[in-house]
Amino acid sequence: MKVKEAIAALCRVLAGVCPGDGAAASALSPEIFRKAKFDRNEATAEFWKLLHWLLRLVNEDWPCEVTDLSEQIEYVKAAVCYYGYGFMDFYQLPADGTLGSRELLLAFSWLLQRIHLLEQLLNLHRLHVEDQASLCTCRQTIPISSTERLDIQDGRHPVGMDVRYLQFLQGKLLFRWRSLYSVQQERCSALYKIHLYTRGCSSSRSFDHLSATETLLIQDPKQYTEHLERENMQLEAYLEWKQLESLYWPWMQSVLSAKLQDTQELLNVNAVSVTDYSLEQRRNFGESDIFRETDKLSGELLKLQSELQDRRTVKDEKIKDQEQGMGDLAGQHQVLFLTQHDLEQKLAALQARVNQKRRRHCRVRLALKANSTPVGTKPPSVQQHNSESLTALEVITQLKDEAVALKKELQELQQLSKEALGEALEKLDGVICIPPMQR
Repeated sequence: MKVKEAIAALCRVLAGVCPGDGAAASALSPEIFRKAKFDRNEATAEFWKLLHWLLRLVNEDWPCEVTDLSEQIEYVKAAVCYYGYGFMDFYQLPADGTLGSRELLLAFSWLLQRIHLLEQLLNLHRLHVEDQASLCTCRQTIPISSTERLDIQDGRHPVGMDVRYLQFLQGKLLFRWRSLYSVQQERCSALYKIHLYTRGCSSSRSFDHLSATETLLIQDPKQYTEHLERENMQLEAYLEWKQLESLYWPWMQSVLSAKLQDTQELLNVNAVSVTDYSLEQRRNFGESDIFRETDKLSGELLKLQSELQDRRTVKDEKIKDQEQGMGDLAGQHQVLFLTQHDLEQKLAALQARVNQKRRRHCRVRLALKANSTPVGTKPPSVQQHNSESLTALEVITQLKDEAVALKKELQELQQLSKEALGEALEKLDGVICIPPMQR
């Protein structure tokens, strides 16, 4: 009975973070968990929908609703694989959502412990009072493979699409990019005015101004009353879950034991069928002839293995003697081989490593820095709190460096495409290529 209360508390926490989704809310009941323990098929589809909804909330990278169950299953498998789930039975579940409710229950419980699923969901749905912005200074370089380079050089394009349609898409993308940029400028201007006009009103030791949300709370407190009440209910359910969590994991251990027992029974059945097949084969063929041939082949394999081992030992001794003779000479002249080119390569690798450590992909808080405070000095109480803070100038400098690197890479790709286009035009007779006008 206590286990049922723990599962009910867990369902209440999950219902607080996804109240508007009916498909996910249908799986938030202790009965579904009980059916999944015994691997009932009627609970499989609901569990797939629940996992899809929760992982979409955590990742925040699914902009539209997905109603197709097969696409939801594909997304859940990809997300769970990204987090490092190692049960291969989970990835072999059918795409129609008819089997595997116990596997889904195990994956769900693994996510609770591995990535702290409930804590992430509560953090995402709490009222963020501070002004935040997305900061992404990391860049994943995708090199062009050899097959793609051959396709470019041969003049073949992997996508058969009209060039005019690509130009239309490029223009549409540029227009939306400029619109987004103007909206971001207006938002930054409004935040700057709020931070400037509310300076000295904050009671925090780290920031001396109010945020936009705090300003709205002061202006209209009733606007966020409903949100705060719902957040309090979520926290109460979470506290109840933490008190009963110690009862949930022994129950999950029984679920895992049931899975292992079913797997062992299946293995025993397969072993019996294989044994029956081998006995039937022995009756059909002469046992003495088979064993005699097997012993003969085993003896030949052992003889070949010993010969290979002897040759490998002799070869390793020769290589070791050669390395010792060359090592003495290389050790005497090691300093002489450090040329200027080697030093530049080492410095470049060290700089790239430093830049890689400074790259970030997270959300940061926006704060207005006082103009009277020098750049290198901070108050004692703020110095410890803002040890990992970044100024806008540092982010702009790093983004400019990334823009220069991307522009250089673009020029290299353009030159490669130009050479491939020239080689393709040489094969055509009577065709003149006129480059576009420079803007």
